[in-house]
Amino acid sequence: MRWENLTGKTFVEAVEAAQGVCIIPIGVLEYHGSHLPLGTDMQHSHAVACAAAEQESAVVYPAYHFGLNMEAKHFPGNIVLKERLLFDLLENICDEISRNGLKKIILLSGHGGNRYYLPLFVQLMIDKEKDYVVYYFSHFTASREVEKRIMDTKVDGHAGERETSMGLYVHPELVRMDLLEESDLWPDRQRVKHLGDIQTAAEWYARFPEQCSGDPRPATAEKGKAMFDAQVEGLIHRLRIIKQDTAAPEIYAEFGSRIYRR
Repeated sequence: MRWENLTGKTFVEAVEAAQGVCIIPIGVLEYHGSHLPLGTDMQHSHAVACAAAEQESAVVYPAYHFGLNMEAKHFPGNIVLKERLLFDLLENICDEISRNGLKKIILLSGHGGNRYYLPLFVQLMIDKEKDYVVYYFSHFTASREVEKRIMDTKVDGHAGERETSMGLYVHPELVRMDLLEESDLWPDRQRVKHLGDIQTAAEWYARFPEQCSGDPRPATAEKGKAMFDAQVEGLIHRLRIIKQDTAAPEIYAEFGSRIYRR
């Protein structure tokens, strides 16, 4: 059930049917090579969320592009928000979702750059005295085993075989394979490999200064469908777990009562 397509009356019915569960598909607007649309991450996560919600009722918030992508600022088309605004805006959105009766909010990330931002957002919520619970996971994790079986490239990541295959399945009309040039091969430069597990701010740029990684040419819509189906199945599985979850809301309330002496 897509939030933006509901009416005032059907929204109330949707909240009840969804058992108070809302999914926020989170991506970014950023460069994805010369062949993929800037909205790739949010488009894919939104498509996965909508497909899962058709089988396991949930309200799907409109595709949300306010993710973390400072590392892509040097390419055209990117929208980069200040870090404090990212946290404040998402909290405000979650507050509004809760005010509308949806007390279990899933942050479904379709963007690798959110891997630190969203877990930290969830962690910080413990000290916010909210009347809702936020859950986070990346839809990528559900298709890892499928990817190992069907992908031909060894180095893959941003705008490579995986994302291009998903694009060819989810929105083939937006994928421009004809714009790829022979030079559009993106190896891992490994310029900070010597640091091991020591992190720096420029880690991604040091490895992939072109912002992309891998080779998109082996991508096919068939591979994209296999990945998409696995991600939808993974989300459905998690939706069912979250709907049955009573422990997290109770523990959250218990923790809050001990802090605020309610």
